[in-house]
Amino acid sequence: MSHILNLKLMNNSKIFLFIGLFLTSIFSYSQVVYALSLESTDGVVIDDNEVLQFSETTYPDASFGFYVRNNTSEDINVKVEVTSMSGTDGSSMELCFGDCYNGVALNQAYPTNTFVTIAPGETQASPKDHFYNQDPGDGNTPVEYAFRFYMVDENGDEVVSQAELITYTHVGYYYSSTLSLDDLSEINAKLSYSNGIFKIFSQQQYRLSIYDITGSLIVEKDIEMGDNYINSSMIENKMYILNFVEENGNSVFKKIVLN
Repeated sequence: MSHILNLKLMNNSKIFLFIGLFLTSIFSYSQVVYALSLESTDGVVIDDNEVLQFSETTYPDASFGFYVRNNTSEDINVKVEVTSMSGTDGSSMELCFGDCYNGVALNQAYPTNTFVTIAPGETQASPKDHFYNQDPGDGNTPVEYAFRFYMVDENGDEVVSQAELITYTHVGYYYSSTLSLDDLSEINAKLSYSNGIFKIFSQQQYRLSIYDITGSLIVEKDIEMGDNYINSSMIENKMYILNFVEENGNSVFKKIVLN
């Protein structure tokens, strides 16, 4: 009788172990993971489908340096494709990824004859990969590009995404000489910029941090109720990220372009 009871307990233990492993497997793979991600040269992660905004066509203000990070445990091969463009013919876009190209074409993947191999947890070796648009457009229509970084196999054929593993990421490049302040409806403040002075009229207190597009901290300041002024001698005319932190710790990020 004892032998039969022990056998039943062993069988039940195996069943519970199987169920536990099965549930662990489900929870382990239920979260979608990006096999690759894009980040600035300072390590700021660029979200999938994020649009980089510029109001200049001169170097270095119009250039965005980037790394592609391998988030998997094996080597991956990567290419980048121009999926759309408008307000331009692509001839004035400098793209460096593995190789450098002075001009890009719609639906063309780069590097054209090979791919960039990235080790697990690392980024590509080249520190000089970048986007750099030099086309001012017609003065009215913005210059826009959409790029897609994606995995390929050793033959250069695309590796298709699976349910839990996304094998691509997108980024946009947007240029307009008339970019202005974004909507600031999420904070109780109004912003203006003229004659080298950045003015913030606020209805509550904030801790403000201003970063450039690479993620480098430019200014930190306590914002009081009423008028606040920041001398812009350190701030050139380009896009910045403002982080407003409320007294309760809530944080609001806003992108602005100073013209």
